[in-house]
Amino acid sequence: MATIQEPTTEEAVALFKAIEEKFPKQTLGEDKWYLPVLSALVGAEPEHVGTLYTYLISKPEFKTPESRQALVRRMREALVKNVSILGVCKPITALFSIVKVERPEDKDYTFSRQEAPSSCLTLS
Repeated sequence: MATIQEPTTEEAVALFKAIEEKFPKQTLGEDKWYLPVLSALVGAEPEHVGTLYTYLISKPEFKTPESRQALVRRMREALVKNVSILGVCKPITALFSIVKVERPEDKDYTFSRQEAPSSCLTLS
């Protein structure tokens, strides 16, 4: 029986570059190519989501901690949406792979419902 080897980091980065180059930026936008990649990785190789994050933060548009925090928020939102399709385990594994490579100054401790009235947050 043939064994399947997991892709290396170098192979994953080469794939990210190829997808970024071929993504239809004119119709879908410059900054959206990594979202379908993220969703595909969560289902197949959730550990490589950290590799995707590392690749993205090497780009000039993610030079500042604020831009990297916004990126993580966007990736977290996509991962939460993947829970309805894939269940909890793989998106959580993907999130942990980001946390492993995240710089301390880039950590974002906000949550989606920060502006919710306190009545929404209490359990009665």
